[in-house]
Amino acid sequence: MPSFLRALLLAGLALAPAILPAAEPRAGTNPAVTASNELAAALYGQLAKEKPGKNLFFSPYSLSAALAMAAEGARGETALQMGKALQLPASLRKSGEDVPWDTAALNAAMSELLERFTPKPVPNEVRAKIDRLRKELDEANKRVSELEKGRKLQEAYSASAKARSLAGELNKLLEQVDQYELRVANALWAEKSYPFQPSYLETIHKYYRTGGAFPVDFQHQPEAVRKQINAWVEEQTNSRIRELIPARAIDELTRLVLTNAIYFKGMWAEPFEARGTKDEDFLLGEGKKARVPLMQKNLGSGRYAAFNGDGSFFNTPRTMTGAKGEVLYPDRKGFLALEMPYKGGDLAMVLLVPRAEDGLAELEKHLSGANLSTWLGKLDPRSVEAYVPRFKLETEYELKAALKAVGMVRAFVDPRKPDGAQFDGMSVTKDPAHKLYVTKVVHKAFVEVNEKGTEAAAATAVIVAMPTSARPPMARPFTPTVRADRPFVFLIRDRKTGTVLFLGRVTNPKG
Repeated sequence: MPSFLRALLLAGLALAPAILPAAEPRAGTNPAVTASNELAAALYGQLAKEKPGKNLFFSPYSLSAALAMAAEGARGETALQMGKALQLPASLRKSGEDVPWDTAALNAAMSELLERFTPKPVPNEVRAKIDRLRKELDEANKRVSELEKGRKLQEAYSASAKARSLAGELNKLLEQVDQYELRVANALWAEKSYPFQPSYLETIHKYYRTGGAFPVDFQHQPEAVRKQINAWVEEQTNSRIRELIPARAIDELTRLVLTNAIYFKGMWAEPFEARGTKDEDFLLGEGKKARVPLMQKNLGSGRYAAFNGDGSFFNTPRTMTGAKGEVLYPDRKGFLALEMPYKGGDLAMVLLVPRAEDGLAELEKHLSGANLSTWLGKLDPRSVEAYVPRFKLETEYELKAALKAVGMVRAFVDPRKPDGAQFDGMSVTKDPAHKLYVTKVVHKAFVEVNEKGTEAAAATAVIVAMPTSARPPMARPFTPTVRADRPFVFLIRDRKTGTVLFLGRVTNPKG
């Protein structure tokens, strides 16, 4: 009986007012961003079909990173299909049949993103200045308090001006160093007795910063290694993703595990006030409702856009008169987009909210990577009355079927078969009974949204086995209202590169 080898590739995922909007990224500046965002829309569509009416949440960035590491070792038709499933742009296509994609360019693009998402150390002089300003501010506040108690009000007023100046200087520095927490990490776990291609291991280490391959003993201690990998994922995602790899997913035939983890925690640039949150109806559709805590805020640092039912842009007026027939919003088939930045302004959450309570399906018909990029490019800075539910989602998926549906088929086929998987770039063996193929892809994700901000994490595992009109004279400013009190789409993205880190939908905030 042939001895199948299994390789497990795991990709885990795992906020100040009046922020100037980040410039929209130029299309095509990073092929990994283009591909990842297209994959986001493609997988969203497949998962929506598999889980109709259910909440969804996953990290397209994590999946892209994991599959890119696997694609580096793929060859022939397997590599061609993986590239198409990864939505790689035509610019990366090569004429060769064995290596059909420019994976060197893809790896460099993924490395650029990894560098972008790697926290930079804060210079010691900045930390020292922060400490000094905190002490001076404490002393200034104490001085104000003492003067007020002594009823020396004029002196207290002067002292408070100094305190405000110190606070402003301190807050400006804190915005630079304490914006948000974003961690991305990769690791490679390799069976110590298996003949991997040294060049493959070196490439993955170079571009994905795995620190080299961790030698493990799948053959004799598969359960111990499974626990070790799960512990790594749990640590990288701040304990939000636990038991990513289920029991018996790894056995004595496993040969490789590639892991990617992403974790994000950010404070809103403009936090919602808890006293403004009230239990209100969330419109579930078909006349059904659920009482949920709905947060409310007049958002001054947000960005807004509106769209018609076919996804085309609706030009929202800046002013209103109250005249009969005045059109301020798209019709009931349209939807509204609201971007809420996190502290620091680099990352933001975007809500896509249908006008109709049952309008999510129509919105989803137009959800593609290209449309998403266009919609986000139309966001415009303006004040918005925002109503957002508090919610927490925890999701878990087996993505084999979804990936096959978007074109990644051969990677899952036993290599002993004529149309079997080709991962010759990973292994030096020529024996089909000892070659690698993908057996399953699992993904877990977590997100919690409240008045203060957002916490999100996720993890993915790919298991590979061997076997208008003119402005009226009396116009007044128009502040649009976005009420996310019905099923909506949301995403968390990096505004500088355009990368969609997390994507999902809320059909019921209560789960």
